[in-house]
Amino acid sequence: MRRSRVLGAAALALATGIGALTAGPAAAGPAAADELTIAPLPHQEPSREPFIKAGPKGITLVRPGTGPGRWYWKSFEDGRELPLADCPAGPYGVSLSHGDSVGCEFRDKSSTTPGPLTLIDQSTGRTETLAPPAGRAWTTTFSPTQVLATEQDAQGRFILHLIGRENEPRKDVTVTAPEPIAAHSFWVRTSDEKGALITYRSADGRQILALLDYARATLTPLALPDGATDLISIDYSLGSQWVTLRKNGSATATLLSRADLTVTRTVDTGSPNGNSHAVGDWVVSQDFNGADNKVTAAPVGGGAPRTLLARSAFGLKTGTDGAGYLDGGTDSSHWATYRITPGPDGAPVLAKMRDLPPNPAERLTLSLAQGRLIAGQQDPTRSLQGYTVPVSGTSPAKQTPDWSCDENEDRPLCWPYADLPGWTVPTGDGRIVSLSSKGEGTCGSTNRCGVVLNVRETRAGGTVRQVSLPGTDAMEPYLIDSASGRYVLFTVTENKNSRAVVADIDAGKLLDVSPSTAATLWGSQLWDRGQANAVTATDLNTRRPVRHQALGTTCYPEDLQVSGEWLYAQCPASAGGPAAFDMTSGKRIPLPFVPERDHVKLGDGYVVRQGGVGLEVYNLRSGTAVREREIAQEFKKYGSDWTVDRFGGRLAYTDAGHTVHLAGVTGNASPLALIDQDVSAAADFRQVKTWQARWWLSKPVSSWKLTVRNTSSGITTVVRTGTDARGLIDPAWDGKSSTGTYLFSGEYEWTLTARPADGRGAEVSTSGTVSMTRPTTGGRPPVRP
Repeated sequence: MRRSRVLGAAALALATGIGALTAGPAAAGPAAADELTIAPLPHQEPSREPFIKAGPKGITLVRPGTGPGRWYWKSFEDGRELPLADCPAGPYGVSLSHGDSVGCEFRDKSSTTPGPLTLIDQSTGRTETLAPPAGRAWTTTFSPTQVLATEQDAQGRFILHLIGRENEPRKDVTVTAPEPIAAHSFWVRTSDEKGALITYRSADGRQILALLDYARATLTPLALPDGATDLISIDYSLGSQWVTLRKNGSATATLLSRADLTVTRTVDTGSPNGNSHAVGDWVVSQDFNGADNKVTAAPVGGGAPRTLLARSAFGLKTGTDGAGYLDGGTDSSHWATYRITPGPDGAPVLAKMRDLPPNPAERLTLSLAQGRLIAGQQDPTRSLQGYTVPVSGTSPAKQTPDWSCDENEDRPLCWPYADLPGWTVPTGDGRIVSLSSKGEGTCGSTNRCGVVLNVRETRAGGTVRQVSLPGTDAMEPYLIDSASGRYVLFTVTENKNSRAVVADIDAGKLLDVSPSTAATLWGSQLWDRGQANAVTATDLNTRRPVRHQALGTTCYPEDLQVSGEWLYAQCPASAGGPAAFDMTSGKRIPLPFVPERDHVKLGDGYVVRQGGVGLEVYNLRSGTAVREREIAQEFKKYGSDWTVDRFGGRLAYTDAGHTVHLAGVTGNASPLALIDQDVSAAADFRQVKTWQARWWLSKPVSSWKLTVRNTSSGITTVVRTGTDARGLIDPAWDGKSSTGTYLFSGEYEWTLTARPADGRGAEVSTSGTVSMTRPTTGGRPPVRP
């Protein structure tokens, strides 16, 4: 490669060792830090917000989690949400919920003596208290007019009573039953406003299922469906007109008319597993298949069934109004609770009672480079989503990902690992890289030796490739420590010892360097411990030291980080503790916290520390460490739920609702700089299609231009232009002018200029020479006048 000609600041050229750049002073930053947010994608699985009871006016629900306030009532009419009514039950009382009402029996002593029963209508707030009649005990069942109570006879058996409420003239009605009920076997299975299904053990030892009719005050045993020998295998429900009985494993539902229990019907539900409920003169069935749980309806009198919902959450429930209630929809973004009632023609219809917004997909990892955010998530499989974030200004961030990949597609690159956030790392030029093993060599019982770099190009039309590194058969890869452009620094285990190595992604080889555990990459520079209490940057292209930074104290750094013109060094507390360095001025900026490895990350002019209260953001741009922001929430670790964009960008973190926040800091950003280049000194278009030329930059650019000037004629031609570029400019020039004709063979001087996207700082420019040979087409090049 021919050496690039200096166009601008010689000192910067010496510092980078990669050619000439010009840069003006950085422009002033905004008055206040801006913040963007990216909401989580909807979880593929629908929301699971179970409801407990349903009535004609509302539904009783329970929120996830533990503690008080989880139970609440939601109105169907106006959407009000009220905590479940709290009535005094005493230390030994009983609370119960039924449809739109809540009941509490107050007892302040541990005894069998019943206490007063308070009933609260959630929809109106009306409260009613009933004193216990002598010799009666409350059950947990009541209707708008009566409360079911029990009386014990001399043999300890139950006689049932219906105790009238304030709006019921019949204050104590004895239920007509075929026999007294063994107290220990009495169980109210389900109830509505008209009655209840009760089970008990008869005098001859049989399990009995019986219908209690409130209006008639009768308890009538029901015959079990054919083939049913016990109550455990029976699915039952109370519809407004029919009692539905169904033997588990049978597709046939048996219906008994509540007006006349001698009138029966059978209906084929179409599936041997699931729940059934009569709605009007139709049977609604939920097919339990572990996946879609389709909901269908079939007429009692016979006829073709109808599909009501193609997908639902299993759990068809009965409201106190006789309607059916369940959750269902088409997908997680269109999920709701539905009431099923007879329509104008008598057939069941669905009425949406509440929407169930999708739960957020769970964020697992975060990385950010050159304004490209990569979020790992679980939904329910693990995957990565990539977003392009605005570099500056107040434009909102795009909420849909530019690309995504699933673990089933490519596990080494698309499987976010929250416990090891260095699993997949962006290189800052539109690629992500991870490590895996070749599975060869002898590394002990695991036999996981030989390093493979997995590389995904995330830009449009990008590819996935695996780079098997020669000479690593005795190595077991661990984690990537740093990546920048074509270079990656990572840790391996070799001969039971841990050490750091550097690889060239594009050349597919390990470099002959031996970095310490404190080293870091910035473009083509490997920053590491130096001599005399300094750190040194070595150009990986030439293997020569190109820059030094004195630490200003006796320090053997345990951690180094570089971002633009900023350096962070973690020294032991005895050596002054952690500090940042403005490498333009050489100023040391002490940081006001104890050294913590992996809890402090350097951005462009700021430091983020994960502490006991959350994240602390220290702005360094004024020359001192100013705590500009504090994010008070619990964080796991860097790369898991927070990260920084050291390529001139923001910090990012995920909140408890899995929304990603991207926040900047005030002040001047580092000027745009060229941090690596790979430019061929010759371009023979008789043999190649494009000239090999790549430039890596320190932060995003808004526009760029590549020109070539024929050194003989002096004619300059613009051969490529571009707009947004994030970390890499690779113009793929084919030797032609903008009109599509080949330039003449000869010596050319190329010049690349680029403008920073954040508007802070001047353009940068770099140049060099290339010997160009075009295909044989005839004609002679012009000559200099």
